[in-house]
Amino acid sequence: MTVRSDVGHTGDQVTLWSPMETFKRGSAVSFKYHMRTSDEDTTAALTVYTYSQMHVYDRRLIEIRGNRGISWQSATLCLPVGTYQLAFVATHGLQFLSDIALSDVELLTSDNTHCDSVYDADSHRGKYHNQQWLK
Repeated sequence: MTVRSDVGHTGDQVTLWSPMETFKRGSAVSFKYHMRTSDEDTTAALTVYTYSQMHVYDRRLIEIRGNRGISWQSATLCLPVGTYQLAFVATHGLQFLSDIALSDVELLTSDNTHCDSVYDADSHRGKYHNQQWLK
């Protein structure tokens, strides 16, 4: 998913949806993202929510704002137990001054997880079984 700064208007949103899934204890999602914004841009954001079976945004898992430079970043989120979709929402920032991209979304599963709500994916490789999920 890519949100280019030269297309759209400030505040526009693009959402990538996961399938409805039952997440068990030890589930996590990892992804790579690129976010280059101007220092004065306070609108651009990449946010991950749970989206319930009742069709409402239930919980904000992470909101990433601010300039992350020219390199790709990695993030991994521990997922709450339950049945829901994940919504990756990219919010358009200032025109010509903000770009957001999302790639390599993977569902990670483990019987024994000791993770914080957000941590570096590379330092936790090997603790999870990687399963291709969204691309």
